[in-house]
Amino acid sequence: MDIFKKSQFLKLAEISAPHCVSLYIPSHRVSTSENTYKDQTRFKNRLKDAATQLSDFGLSDEEVKNTLKPGYELLANDSIWNYLSDGLAVFIHDDQLQYYTLPQSFEEFTYVANHLYLKPLVEFLHGESRHFIMALSLGDAKFYEATRNTITPVTVEGLIPQSLEEEVGMQLEEASLQFRSGHGETGESGMYHGHGMGSQTEKKEEALKYFRGINKGLMEMIHDERVPMVVACVDYLYPIYKEANTYKPLHDAHISGNHENTDIIKLKEMAWEVVKDQFDSEINEAEGKYQLLLSRGKAAYNVDEVISGAIIGQAETLFIKRGEQVWGTYDIDKNKVKIDEKHTLGNADLLNKAAVETIRKGGEVFFLNEDQMPDPNSPANAIFRYQM
Repeated sequence: MDIFKKSQFLKLAEISAPHCVSLYIPSHRVSTSENTYKDQTRFKNRLKDAATQLSDFGLSDEEVKNTLKPGYELLANDSIWNYLSDGLAVFIHDDQLQYYTLPQSFEEFTYVANHLYLKPLVEFLHGESRHFIMALSLGDAKFYEATRNTITPVTVEGLIPQSLEEEVGMQLEEASLQFRSGHGETGESGMYHGHGMGSQTEKKEEALKYFRGINKGLMEMIHDERVPMVVACVDYLYPIYKEANTYKPLHDAHISGNHENTDIIKLKEMAWEVVKDQFDSEINEAEGKYQLLLSRGKAAYNVDEVISGAIIGQAETLFIKRGEQVWGTYDIDKNKVKIDEKHTLGNADLLNKAAVETIRKGGEVFFLNEDQMPDPNSPANAIFRYQM
């Protein structure tokens, strides 16, 4: 699987067309005939729902059929349905289709408007405790995208060197390298020794070159990410990797030991123990800041004020109650929102627009349960960059 990048999200956020269709379904990682049937049935139901919504917009049966043609072509492509993850997001616009298989289960949802519905992707990018894991040794490098409850291998072949031998161009077998110190494998002050293969300094330089190759490739893929990355490796390699690393959210702590053959579920659990406090502290810090700034006019819980401020890029941090939708319309000239009681023809989920614009303008978005919200009586709270 490839990583869903923020740059891809920002491109989706730019799309505007008369009838944009957004479809979300939960899906199965394990491909069986039963699972494939369930996933295809869910998607077919979303297409039927989209057809109804497009008809409500006044499109003829032929126009509906042409609009959804890319979706039915995806449905008929059996090879795609054998390689899914936990969730599938599909976007149809201007006779084009884009789809993303992601390690997050989505609720089934259909949305037709003049823009795409991206709020579930905002939650994926900036919620769900998303982080990266790299299992690293001199003979192998594996990369994963993970959340609290999921872990998915990421395709890095051709992007990063897979071994020290590949990077430094030597006929070197990692098995011939040993590590000697008074602390055993986990020591940090030992030295390499092999069979006439150079000094400790030379071996470090070779490892550093290898890790710089890995870092260069990874940065091509994750340069615009802001989620933590945890490295799993023997202790003496981590200081060398940190020297090569330029990814700022690299976690200071690492998972100690050789993990070339560690079960990935076990690896996920060990990584979560490393990063969980960081996620909790980020939320607690943001909530504390909200309470401090509320009396100074730089935070708000009134949903009209929160949404209008977020849309114009005023929100530094946006808190959204998980599962909430606020239907209405937005007047760009007056920067005013009109909230409706329910979804009707021509209105939109204003929380979707608020979340998307906050991300586009460099803010943070937290999706929280009701009991975690700074003000649980409102579907959205915000910290502003400046006073209203």
